Amino acid sequence: MQKVFRSMFRSFHQVPRYGLVLHEYQTAELFKSYGLPIPQGRVCKTSDEAFRAALKIISDAADRNSFADVVIKAQVHTGGRGKGHFKENGFNSGVHIVQTAEDAKEYASKMLGNTLITKQTGALGKKCEYVYVVERSFLRKEMYLSVALDRERGGLTIIASEKGGVNIEESDPTHIKSYPMELPTNVDEIDPLIYDKIAIQFRLLPNQAEQLKKIMISLIDIFLTSDASLIEINPLGLTLHGDLIICDQKFNIDDNAEFRQSNLFGMEDLRQKDWKEVEAQKYGLNYIALDGNIGCMVNGAGLAMATMDLIKQHDGAPANFLDVGGKATDQEIVAALKIMDRDPKVEAILVNIFAGIARCDVIVLGLIKGLTTLGMKKPIVLRLKGTKVEEAKELIQESGFNMIFTEDLDEAAKKAVRMSAILRLAREANLNVNLTS
Repeated sequence: MQKVFRSMFRSFHQVPRYGLVLHEYQTAELFKSYGLPIPQGRVCKTSDEAFRAALKIISDAADRNSFADVVIKAQVHTGGRGKGHFKENGFNSGVHIVQTAEDAKEYASKMLGNTLITKQTGALGKKCEYVYVVERSFLRKEMYLSVALDRERGGLTIIASEKGGVNIEESDPTHIKSYPMELPTNVDEIDPLIYDKIAIQFRLLPNQAEQLKKIMISLIDIFLTSDASLIEINPLGLTLHGDLIICDQKFNIDDNAEFRQSNLFGMEDLRQKDWKEVEAQKYGLNYIALDGNIGCMVNGAGLAMATMDLIKQHDGAPANFLDVGGKATDQEIVAALKIMDRDPKVEAILVNIFAGIARCDVIVLGLIKGLTTLGMKKPIVLRLKGTKVEEAKELIQESGFNMIFTEDLDEAAKKAVRMSAILRLAREANLNVNLTS
């Protein structure tokens, strides 16, 4: 049952890698503008700002409670911040509860300017430029609530669990229910019975059920008007005073909606993205940076995945996922080559084109232009099939560049891995080897 649920959850929450991801504090500010219940908080760039923010939050909260704490959170685009550590000083965790403004200042100084490493970031980590100082909510109960695109059904799915505050994929599936629906054009088209069902699932009192309904209407409204792919509230808390409050939230937006959501995309913190992905986006390239040593240029996502699998099978490691699409121009090819040429991890490049709409000769012209203008020294293995492949072969022969050509994908993957190994051995022996001309 657990495995079945995890598979179902992943399909609901399959978010495109290029979707816009906002910082937690940015999402909190957006949600507040819709009247959603969000704890008092402030984003801080320095430890002194964190001190002042914590001092005010503790002072304000003390008027309502006999006790008051704050939570200080590293604003880094990664999950598992609480279980991470900072590379430079070994400081554990990007999320801490503190009781005094002095502690907030001390903890902020250990986070700001340092690199947070989590399971999701890998060894490179991501730099913490901001911390979010927020009032700690003392809760009777923690619940989970999300709205996500359901690509399998072509609609939306609301996922709710009475047990929140933990990784939903690891929680007991007996507490989790999903509520699929057709994609509405506006929030008024949602069946209001769904709100009642979730309130019953959460075992809420009538006044709390009314709060939940207002929260869900606002969340779905945000989802629809913002072209979101995921809104996740974890936890949705029930305070000691019996009120619902959003304690932590995740908000992802489909990058295809950038032309409609310019204000939201203007909030994006590009420093949290890999420079190669930022550069690729300028040219409309579907690029995802990986940790390997074989650069990949492929047309079609499925073919790209198969190409990367073959590289792994032959003891190599892909350095990227790069889909140039079916209508790649020579400008886009040159841009892709430039990114891989600047990537110090890339030792060899495998180009795999199965041309239908794309043309093999256009791809090769782009490669020749890139080799000429960039002065590239990294070897290129070409696997070309389809439209204008014979013309492409002639261009390769006339170019003067030693691009290695084959029509067999398995052979191409083997050669790319071998080329990278040769260059690695030569570099270790301090030998200068040029495999491109």
